[in-house]
Amino acid sequence: MYPEEFEKMFRKVINCFTLEDVAEKKQVEGNFPKRNPDTPIWDTMDSLQGFEYINIGDGKVVPRSKFFKIQVRSLFFILLVQFEENLYRLHQWKGVPIEQLNEANINDLIRELVNSDLISFQKEYISNNEFKEDLKAISSFRNVVMHVNKKLQRNVDIDVVIKRKRQLDRVLNSLQQISDTMERQGLQK
Repeated sequence: MYPEEFEKMFRKVINCFTLEDVAEKKQVEGNFPKRNPDTPIWDTMDSLQGFEYINIGDGKVVPRSKFFKIQVRSLFFILLVQFEENLYRLHQWKGVPIEQLNEANINDLIRELVNSDLISFQKEYISNNEFKEDLKAISSFRNVVMHVNKKLQRNVDIDVVIKRKRQLDRVLNSLQQISDTMERQGLQK
């Protein structure tokens, strides 16, 4: 899992963005999942697959499209910064000089990690290929979140966003496991 202080901070931010914040009064036909209006948007995303709306009662719904607003982008931004920090820390602990890390791009760091023996320090992924594919997907998604504001809202399907959320969670857990193992074994240089 993530370091406790990061988890606490991220949970506080998550709780700031609720379904009520993005709900609209609208009559819609159909049977849609019902959620409490105070439920964080982030915690609701996984239940969106196959539905156009979330019903929060009192004639209010949250359309799928509302999940692409600034709130979700901001939450991904926070997780992606944590992802980058974890990657840099692992390479720094392996003895890569800071100057070299500052010049490396994220894809180089991913490639070096996947080709290293550090992968054996995690239990989240059974195969290196699955880990590598998730890392590549997150790297690509990172560009959408960090650099192209409207692309996330207009061009990325909610199912892809949900998948990236799950992949990012797994990758962060994996990187934390590697970090914890390195620390336990005294492998930080």
